[in-house]
Amino acid sequence: MSDYLTLQRTLIKKTLFFALAAACICLAFDQKAAAKGIALGGVFSAADFKLMALLLPRRLVGQRRGSVYFGLVCRFVLLSIPLILAIKLPSINFAATVGGLLLTKAAVFYHFFLSKSSTPSAGPGKQNSTSQDNFDNLGCGASSAMVEQERS
Repeated sequence: MSDYLTLQRTLIKKTLFFALAAACICLAFDQKAAAKGIALGGVFSAADFKLMALLLPRRLVGQRRGSVYFGLVCRFVLLSIPLILAIKLPSINFAATVGGLLLTKAAVFYHFFLSKSSTPSAGPGKQNSTSQDNFDNLGCGASSAMVEQERS
C-alpha cells in the first residue's frame, strides 16, 4: 500500500477517533445534543476528506474545469447536509456540528505538528527533524506518486 493511502486512512481514523472522544466527553457532561452534533460533523468531515482524496489525482492530472468544479460542488453539498440537519433538528447542536466538521483539520494538525511520527512510514523509533521537512517530504512525494499512478 502506498504512503498516500496509508496517510488517508490514518487521518480518517484520527478524525473518527477525535469525534468519538469528543462525543463521549459531551455525553459525560450530559450534553446529548452536542454529542450528536460532533458525531454527525465528524462522520461527514471524514467522508468529505475521502471524497477530496479520491478527486485529487484527477485534479493533478489536469482534467477539464467542469469536472473539477463538479467535484467541488459535490463536496460543498456533502458538507451542507449536516449543517442543514443541525438547523432543522433541535436535538442536534449547530455549533457542535460545525466543530465536528473541523475535526479533519484538527487531525491533520495533530498528525503533522504534534504527533511523534508524522509520516506513515516512520516507525516508533523514527522521528523527523522539523515540521517543515515533514511537510515538504510528504507534499512532494504524495503528489508525484499520485500522478505516476494515474498515468499508468
